[in-house]
Amino acid sequence: MDKVVHFQLPVDNISHAKEFYSNVFGMKVLLISSNREHFPEPVFPLGAVYIANSLIHHGADVRIFDAGLYSFPLYSLKKELIRYQPDIIGLSLRNIDNASYPSTRYYVSGYVKIMNTIRSMSKAPIVLGGSAFTIFPEELMEYLGADMGIKGEGESAVSQFREKGGKGIYEEMVSDPGDISFPRNIDTIFPFFHYYRTIGIQTARGCPHRCIYCTYPLLERSRRRLRLPYEIADEIEHLNKHFNKSDFFIVDSSFNSDEEHMAGVLEAIISRNLAIRFSCYLQPRIEDPSIFGLLKRAGCVAVDFGTDSGSPSIVHSLRKGFTVDDIRRVSQSCRKAGIDFCHSLIFGGPGETPETIRETITLMNEVSPKAVIAMIGIRIYPGTEIEQIAQEEGQLCSKESLLKPRFYFGPLGPGRLSREIFENISGRNWFFPGERDWSSSIGPRILRHFYTKGPLWRTFKTENIS
Repeated sequence: MDKVVHFQLPVDNISHAKEFYSNVFGMKVLLISSNREHFPEPVFPLGAVYIANSLIHHGADVRIFDAGLYSFPLYSLKKELIRYQPDIIGLSLRNIDNASYPSTRYYVSGYVKIMNTIRSMSKAPIVLGGSAFTIFPEELMEYLGADMGIKGEGESAVSQFREKGGKGIYEEMVSDPGDISFPRNIDTIFPFFHYYRTIGIQTARGCPHRCIYCTYPLLERSRRRLRLPYEIADEIEHLNKHFNKSDFFIVDSSFNSDEEHMAGVLEAIISRNLAIRFSCYLQPRIEDPSIFGLLKRAGCVAVDFGTDSGSPSIVHSLRKGFTVDDIRRVSQSCRKAGIDFCHSLIFGGPGETPETIRETITLMNEVSPKAVIAMIGIRIYPGTEIEQIAQEEGQLCSKESLLKPRFYFGPLGPGRLSREIFENISGRNWFFPGERDWSSSIGPRILRHFYTKGPLWRTFKTENIS
């Protein structure tokens, strides 16, 4: 476990924080989801919801404020702080940026505005958390001037704070997945959750894969921790029957990392006979292709494969753990089951050449997914193997901060990499998130308003021009 760095609380907040964490019963906690990115669609603040449930079990009174639901979030936040008068505030930081090149959107300035708004209205201590904070804990603590922070998962952090006095940065991993659950009274603690058409559900934590760029092993560790299938089905059934929610997204980084567990979850959902639909992320490698039939029966309408490349050498250099033939098999199995699927790609890995780019494009034309979502360049995060590679190649200094986005483009560089891609693609089902600032475009927002049946990429044309 990494060394935990401690920061001193401002003097006027130390006694307040100690009092809260020594006895949370009856204390008022405001959890703020800071994410305002609406592309490709607003993301349900599942992390904050799970934390809220844990705090409720410790006797706290909890409210969730979602900045993404307001046209003027700072004004609305001020009103919420005045109305609720929290004893402590948790600020969830989901992403640092959109990880897309060249139209990269940087979110930290927005977090600063939220912090300034909180400080102007409340003396309650502020605790930072979320995936962005876990990746950049020391930098964000210093940059934002928070009192405390939770690096990693936070459902069990209350006990740590009670033991250690409520100061500094704490590193946390949930050992018992039973701590991860949806509040039964979600409408009370998060009244505006009805605005979300698609609700996130997590079935497991921990990523055993070794992709060279990925932060999931940093966020959740590599050990797989599984929730009980019947508890997951209970959660979905409760949301469906009590709140009329029928669209879900399984947020696991790779739902099929454990196929036996995946099958158990699907069978538990099928046993409830619910009129629901869902989408999920899968690694393009399946031991038993018949599981796609099980996915279909459970209500799966769309699968996003984390494919990254269709070139054998690049698949190997990215340490993906599957083969090009695996990509062909899962595509065929998905189509046979009647499930829409897309392949998500990243161009610019170590060793990327014009030939490997053409291999990837040729394979995508062959398997003909509903959509191809393609990123140009790899966002470099601290603690990943791609950071080490970039340093060894002289693209990064050993102590260089990555809080401001940096990208790895392989030997071709960004200009030639982009030219080689766009000169070779011919299908109308390709989409490049970094091509423009889609978040400010009106087209996706109009489409999302009218299209409600899963991911936006399901609306793409699949006919190839070639």
